[in-house]
Amino acid sequence: MAATAAGLFLFSGTAAAYPINGAPDLTANPLYEEGKLTKTSCALKKGMTRSATEKYVRSLVVCLGKAWDRPGIKVEIHYQRDGKKKYKSWPFVTLDGIYVGLADDWIKAKNDLRVFHELASVYGEVVQVQTGIAKAAKTLDFHGDQKELDEQERRYAYQQSCFAGAAARALGRPAKSWKSLLKGNELAWFDRGYKAGGPSACNTWKASSAKVA
Repeated sequence: MAATAAGLFLFSGTAAAYPINGAPDLTANPLYEEGKLTKTSCALKKGMTRSATEKYVRSLVVCLGKAWDRPGIKVEIHYQRDGKKKYKSWPFVTLDGIYVGLADDWIKAKNDLRVFHELASVYGEVVQVQTGIAKAAKTLDFHGDQKELDEQERRYAYQQSCFAGAAARALGRPAKSWKSLLKGNELAWFDRGYKAGGPSACNTWKASSAKVA
């Protein structure tokens, strides 16, 4: 699997009209022609200990692999203990799979909504890597315009949220739960993925600027 830089795109900026042209790996990727994700029984219980959370993370990644029919993604977890500095858990794609910098925010969370969404989103980035979307996005010309780059970054991130919505439906998670976590266009793209149940609704690269603001 090709590498993507950790934090390939940051979420920032304001809306502007910057259509994506001449990048068929983004706008006409064969991924959008695939059907719904495979419905997958996935009995998950996060718990509030380090061992229980690590087990949850590994189990969820296995379930996501079954839903996407892209199994075998390796997971590396390193725990960051809070001291004077309070850490936040950070999952990202690596050369070998998914790395999780696990911290107490995930471990002490009373529900798994954020953990699920962040892991389902980063698995979405695995899909972006495997289908050539990540490479094409990283090499887009933004013409030295920071606002254009910002919009490209949001298209990339919202696509992951859309993929996470599709995965949530495949794994039998209720749709209404996410309204307490996500807002604005991030929630809108999650909902689109959830309703479609697959990547067909997740072509953020052809969406209007208003829908990726």
